[in-house]
Amino acid sequence: MVPMVCLAARVMAPISGDSRPDFSACMRFKRVQSGFTLLELLIVLGIVALASIVVIPNISRTESSLLVAQIRQIASAFNYARRIAIVEGAPQVATIIQIPPDDPDYPELKGEFFQRATIPLLEIYDAEISYQADINEDPKVLDIIELIFFPQGGSTGGILNFSLENLDASIRVDPITGKINIRYPGEEFDEEYF
Repeated sequence: MVPMVCLAARVMAPISGDSRPDFSACMRFKRVQSGFTLLELLIVLGIVALASIVVIPNISRTESSLLVAQIRQIASAFNYARRIAIVEGAPQVATIIQIPPDDPDYPELKGEFFQRATIPLLEIYDAEISYQADINEDPKVLDIIELIFFPQGGSTGGILNFSLENLDASIRVDPITGKINIRYPGEEFDEEYF
């Protein structure tokens, strides 16, 4: 198999005026063996090994990152509702909706809560959230969870338990102070948590 450069040289050779074109450079291409050297193979294998070290742990952390992001979103909305209640001197309602958008009741319910909401609605679809008003109460999965924050700093309180795949986390809202305590995936409960 002759490289394209050699074919081009053969075609143009009569025009160049040289009666005997030098094809020796083209003939060297024929003698070169194609393939990869051991060094090239080792470099590629090293790059693949480094990529797998970086990528594989991040794949397993995807669910954890998603759950942590949703917990932070809800906790920041609760803190915002508490601050607004204290500053404006009026109760503020933070609402979490767990109804999927393809549910037939979704547009009506969202519109109803959106009209009376002073705090942006929180829509959660990936994680399942169960609510318990008291530590002694069994957690219940509700389509709509509402927490009210009062001007004195307190709230209706409760514990939100999140589960996504095999990960669990919690947010506790203190009914007296309205402060938020978070337990992220993989953390153990502190004694002070309850």
